[in-house]
Amino acid sequence: MVAGLSALVGGVVAGGLVLLFSDDAVQDESTEIPAGQQSLSVEQTSAIADAAARARPSVVRIESTRLVAGGSEQDVGSGVVLDAEGHVITNAHVVLGTDTLKVILQDGTERPAVVIGHDYPFTDVAVLQIGPGKLTPIEPGNSQALRLGESVLAIGNPLAEFDGSVSVGVISGLDRVRVFDGVRQSDLIQTDAAVNPGNSGGALVNIQGQFVGMPTAVVRQTRAGSTAEGLAFALPASRVLLIAQGIIRAGGTYPRPSLDAEHVDLTPEVLARLSRSTVREGALIAAVTPGGAAATAGIIPGDIVTRIGDSAITTASPLLNAIMPYQPGDSAKVVLNRNGRIIETEVRFAQRS
Repeated sequence: MVAGLSALVGGVVAGGLVLLFSDDAVQDESTEIPAGQQSLSVEQTSAIADAAARARPSVVRIESTRLVAGGSEQDVGSGVVLDAEGHVITNAHVVLGTDTLKVILQDGTERPAVVIGHDYPFTDVAVLQIGPGKLTPIEPGNSQALRLGESVLAIGNPLAEFDGSVSVGVISGLDRVRVFDGVRQSDLIQTDAAVNPGNSGGALVNIQGQFVGMPTAVVRQTRAGSTAEGLAFALPASRVLLIAQGIIRAGGTYPRPSLDAEHVDLTPEVLARLSRSTVREGALIAAVTPGGAAATAGIIPGDIVTRIGDSAITTASPLLNAIMPYQPGDSAKVVLNRNGRIIETEVRFAQRS
């Protein structure tokens, strides 16, 4: 009996030990994170938080008003403090056509702002001036060194109510090509960081908190009408800063050439409304400024410009891209189609106002 009791107790104890060790093994297997992965996760989270802390004070809220019939409209965008002198960079579409502008710093300080120059429509860049003092200029980064998959942060004021929001994503694509406002942009940065109305003109920063791009546009729908997500585009910081500094040096609008004419590029949508047109590519002249560059060259409304210099005007290369390499005062040969008749003339470009 004693032997049997000893065997029973021994079995229970052994079973208990096996159960205890088994539970420990299951617990360890289900909850323990490899040291390398745990360290990487902590380091990455800390780096993102540090980058946001460095860059966020440089991103401001831009409030605008414009007079309309029966009152005024208000809008909100984002901007980035460029220097201690009070220059703020943003998207031109945030500030053009407004009647009053106000910049709100991260600490809540409000300062009136004026537009000193822009590069619209060639690029969607504008420079504002606010009063200096207690400003935190953004640290510039190297947008040309960006790599696919690299972590980035978008900082701005989405939906006009979530000031200083930070969203995290990666570089989804480089040198993306899209046509915005009649200009083919061929060096756009694509990211899946959340960007919404109000983010325009804000900052895209790298993991060091350095300015590498300016969120400018979001694609919500494919050409076929399907819903698209995670397709935001930013102008590269290298180009934004080059243009902004040029505006500041010029004390006004970035010097660009002009035909002194209004035009409409012959896109498939435009051609569908011009069923009688036999020309499939080019730019239709809608109006010319009396005494301006186009009028002096003999260009009239209804003409279709098919070539400027060595550049053919196509859907992929709109008219503004064809004149972009020229400086105000330069001359170029222009080929026109006037009711089926080919005309060659020479235009001397004016400076865009």
